Amino acid sequence: MFSTESPRSVIGHTITLSRPLRVYSMRVRGIEVYLTDGTPVDVVHLAINVLRYKPDLVLSGINVGENLSLQHIFYSGTVAAAIESAVVGVPAIAFSADVESFEEMETAEMEGIAMKYLRKIIEAVTRYGLPGGVDLLNVNIPNPRRFRDCVEVTRASRVRWLSSYEGRRDPSGRPYYWLSMNKVVAEPGTDVYAAEVMGCVSITPLSIDLNAGARGVEELRRVVEEVFQKT
Repeated sequence: MFSTESPRSVIGHTITLSRPLRVYSMRVRGIEVYLTDGTPVDVVHLAINVLRYKPDLVLSGINVGENLSLQHIFYSGTVAAAIESAVVGVPAIAFSADVESFEEMETAEMEGIAMKYLRKIIEAVTRYGLPGGVDLLNVNIPNPRRFRDCVEVTRASRVRWLSSYEGRRDPSGRPYYWLSMNKVVAEPGTDVYAAEVMGCVSITPLSIDLNAGARGVEELRRVVEEVFQKT
């Protein structure tokens, strides 16, 4: 097991280039765990290049806090580690839970949900592999108070919330701004709808290929050719 030494929430796909990284080990619940002061993406590269360990499957998480929608996926350090794993050719699963603290994560109810559903998901991927065109899974567990003992395969919502900034002034009279987030109504079939409205574990298959489809490429090519023919 390899982990960052402390949570790295909302760090996204950051990799450390400007300082050295430390790696050390300790035992947690009888298991040897390697820790680093780097980022989740660093963990993937350190495990492969320093520990000389090439995993068959990378499991990232369970993160304290859900990672629903593309918006959160792009911000998430937990999902970033799974994406980086896929980049280097190792299938991965990112796990997140709709809880607000480690104490909530360690309740018997949450551990029961995690053990039942996450184990089955891991067993399925280990046995059958990921479907064609799928590089990783983003799995979100709803809050136990909302959970309805169900699981849904979903697509990622585009947006989770809309931002607004409240202007304030500090004691010196200088302006500053505080971010507020307003949730967007969940759309059926999405990860947000499954986890928050239906109360189901959401499994979202993702691809790391950000290339546009053939239609978009051809349309852009025609526009570029037309523009440059006029110059």
